[in-house]
Amino acid sequence: MSYTYTRPEVFVDHEAQKRSGHMGHALVGDGRGNILAFYSNCDYDRVHGHSGYGWMEYKKSGDFGESWSEKQILPYSMEVYRQGQHTALCEKALLTQNREIICLFQITDASRPISCVPFGKPTFVVSRDGGESWTEAGTAAEREGRIYDSKTFGAHSQFLMHRNDDFIGSKPEHDFALYEWDAPSSAFRFVSALPGNSIGKGYCCMEYASDGTLYAYTYDALEEYRMPRYVSTDFGATWESAGTGYFDKKIRNPQLVRTDFGWFMHGRNGDRGDGLVIYHSDDGLGWEKGEVVITRPCPGVGYYSNNLYLPEKRSVLIQFSHVYNMNRVNIMHMFIRG
Repeated sequence: MSYTYTRPEVFVDHEAQKRSGHMGHALVGDGRGNILAFYSNCDYDRVHGHSGYGWMEYKKSGDFGESWSEKQILPYSMEVYRQGQHTALCEKALLTQNREIICLFQITDASRPISCVPFGKPTFVVSRDGGESWTEAGTAAEREGRIYDSKTFGAHSQFLMHRNDDFIGSKPEHDFALYEWDAPSSAFRFVSALPGNSIGKGYCCMEYASDGTLYAYTYDALEEYRMPRYVSTDFGATWESAGTGYFDKKIRNPQLVRTDFGWFMHGRNGDRGDGLVIYHSDDGLGWEKGEVVITRPCPGVGYYSNNLYLPEKRSVLIQFSHVYNMNRVNIMHMFIRG
């Protein structure tokens, strides 16, 4: 199947304000052209911009991402930031079957320079009016950790998290766990954990096939060319190991999406990578060599990303961080067009 990449363009110019933008990028759309794009507004100096010390903002689009509103501040995230002890950054969001928008937050330690680990218990807020107003925050999971992916398939609105207060798993009890939204109770419930533990592993991602089969990948810090793969045929109630995926140019902070013109995986091209790499697959199992679509203009850390499939436009919106000075980043947008 054929597809093309558009030229990356600046979505949020942090450079102009001497700010940065790590650990955000949640995207959610309602299928009617309305999109919310979230991003972090973080400190310029901490770790030369590679810090989660800040808050979340967002913009709205009513035309499938062709134009955007002025920014709005996400109130809960600003409230946590102003309290001074933690930050609340939103990497993922859900649209439920009932058209609720749920923002999922990692809770981090504001006292440390990087303002990232240790992770607290993740939280969430809900909007029932398209992002105009938000509920009070609730606790998303009973254990500390970081939510790395979320998907809705029919009545199932779920997230996948790494249950560990640090980045890489180091203890037998550290694992990857799936949670599901329970609309009547307005809360998330634990569904299952992927087989084994997460020692040596960190990021994870997941996606549904058209028949409801759920695939999950986990990042191995010691083997960035390969990611363990898991499969569930009962909406995550049980899992089986399903080999590994091979990624020719490495992958870090992997982001997975299925379209009607193939599957795509994107992220930074390894821990020491210098750009955003995108891989294509016909089935979500075997991956082509991939293409680095943009590289950093100077040494620095960036290229964390997220995506939103827009089937009405046969396109995927990709949002990512792009280095402009040391670890300081702007927020970029590009599309994959089918």
